[in-house]
Amino acid sequence: MSNPKEIKKRILSIDSVIKTTEAMKMISIVKLRKSKELLLHTKKYSESIEQLFQHFMFSWNEKLENIQDNKYFFSSGKNKLFIVITSNRGLCGAFNSLIFDKIHRHIQENGYLKNDCIFFSIGKKGFDFLSRKYNMYENKKKIPNNFTYEYKDVIILIKKLIKDFLSKKFNSIYLIYNKLKTSLFQQIIIEQFLPIIFHENESSKKSSNYSILEPSKEEILDYIIPKFLSVKLFKSLLESSTSEHTARMMSMHKATESASDIKKNLMLNYNKERQTSITKEILEIISGLEALSETN
Repeated sequence: MSNPKEIKKRILSIDSVIKTTEAMKMISIVKLRKSKELLLHTKKYSESIEQLFQHFMFSWNEKLENIQDNKYFFSSGKNKLFIVITSNRGLCGAFNSLIFDKIHRHIQENGYLKNDCIFFSIGKKGFDFLSRKYNMYENKKKIPNNFTYEYKDVIILIKKLIKDFLSKKFNSIYLIYNKLKTSLFQQIIIEQFLPIIFHENESSKKSSNYSILEPSKEEILDYIIPKFLSVKLFKSLLESSTSEHTARMMSMHKATESASDIKKNLMLNYNKERQTSITKEILEIISGLEALSETN
């Protein structure tokens, strides 16, 4: 059995753990609300941009294969760039490890050669893991550590990615991130970013029959596609951020419950030890009184 003083020290340390996990849980809740609100607005804006993009594409009477300026929709080469969105901090359960497992399975299932896969991590945890196993995008630690969830940073990154894609440095670019389905379930999304996959929409097609485009279609395309890709990446960042805060909130909630259970067990042991020590002292006092009465 442990000493009551040692048990009391452990109880005090568990109390500090409970305070820490509860504080981190509350911080995650506040950040989650902000992230959800921003994601909601971004989704609405993203839908509008996507509808505008579809409207523009269907106003082009030629087939996509016959468009002279089709550089955003077709590519050549073998290198593939994977943009992996992870967290900068830990204590968020299996948020990051699920992404790493998904990457490993995706490469094996599609038969990609390791040298043909290049990774760019938005998030320190992803950079620390991927840099040990795979080829990284030319940006070292600067962008993963300093990259924020601000739209201006996304625009800078998109300009560089488009430039490298058009110069045929990459055959294709993919996004890998966590998307929140429910508060208890997250889905790992792998979607093609470039070249753009264009899905036909009958409503957009009907509404675009009499569109008049000014200036040229090529100029509009060069303007609208970076905007379209920037919003898409920004929405993915917010999806990942929302999932991260949810995962951390749940992890801290479970940690608080586990610490509370440990504290209850320690309190029971402390009371037992305290009761045992008190009983022992009483027995010693009684035996001492009996010894004195016998001597008298």
